[in-house]
Amino acid sequence: MDKLNLLPPGLIVNTMKGDVAEHRAGAWLTWDGTLDLDCAIVGVPYDGASVVRSGSRHGPDAVRQGLMYFTTYSSRDRRTMTDFRAADIGDVEVVLTDMDGTFKRITDTVRTLVSKKIVPVMIGGDHSIAFPNLRGVMEAMGPGKKLGVIHFDAHHDLRKAHLGAESSGVPFRKALEMPGTLLSGPNLVQIGMAEFTNSPALDDYAKEMGVTVISGLEVRERGIAAVVDQALRIAGDGTDAIYLSVDIDVLDLSQAPGTAAPNPFGLPAHDVQFALRKIGASGLLAGADLVEISPPFDPRNMTGSTGASLILSLLYGLSSTKA
Repeated sequence: MDKLNLLPPGLIVNTMKGDVAEHRAGAWLTWDGTLDLDCAIVGVPYDGASVVRSGSRHGPDAVRQGLMYFTTYSSRDRRTMTDFRAADIGDVEVVLTDMDGTFKRITDTVRTLVSKKIVPVMIGGDHSIAFPNLRGVMEAMGPGKKLGVIHFDAHHDLRKAHLGAESSGVPFRKALEMPGTLLSGPNLVQIGMAEFTNSPALDDYAKEMGVTVISGLEVRERGIAAVVDQALRIAGDGTDAIYLSVDIDVLDLSQAPGTAAPNPFGLPAHDVQFALRKIGASGLLAGADLVEISPPFDPRNMTGSTGASLILSLLYGLSSTKA
């Protein structure tokens, strides 16, 4: 049975839609209620696992607000992506005090979309939602299938717990250790690990599990193009699809101040823009998330607008496989 568990979008942007010739992003992503889609944007306003600074429950609407300022037109390629069937289909029903129930609804929603060959792009919310997202993709793929993961973040998110409780820092360890898991360490690539934000124990765990870790400094030294090529090769080696997870704190805080753990030496936004466009265009993507945008700490919706542009970059990459 189809289980979408959706509420209407928390924010529907009705302004600045412009005329048809402008190809405004907000107008393009308006949902007609059908699932005749290539890609679905879904809000997940859940930050019940935040342990540092909460507020990312407002992230989906911050991204929606940012979308009103953009079009679907690539100035470099001189192409719009409005022929690509994408829509903002609303928010997963969230209960902040019920993690298990919320995670089940997230998984059901993702499984339903992937089963219909729709790529879900989930907007968080804190990073804990990556686990039910991954679980939904894995369940839709079915027995015998394997999934690779490319993870952009300043942190490993490989904790077993945070002071004894589940937190936003545990999703990838949960996925690696899930009974009957289809995610293996050698197909997980972590990009952007920041200086002075991680621990040797978590780095040791990553190495033990065969995870490829590429620090932010290494990205700067080698260049984002080479790093993305490596990530696609490793995540795609022997797997049937790739999942992409992006924590906004991988970006430099000058471009993404509105997050729980702002990163003073993060990646430049244009590097991640390039990466998302290329990963989307790989033809391998089964699902994605963008998480940890926290509007209470975000002046003038800077981070929400950056997130909106990153989402459009990913969608543009996806659209190129249909062009």
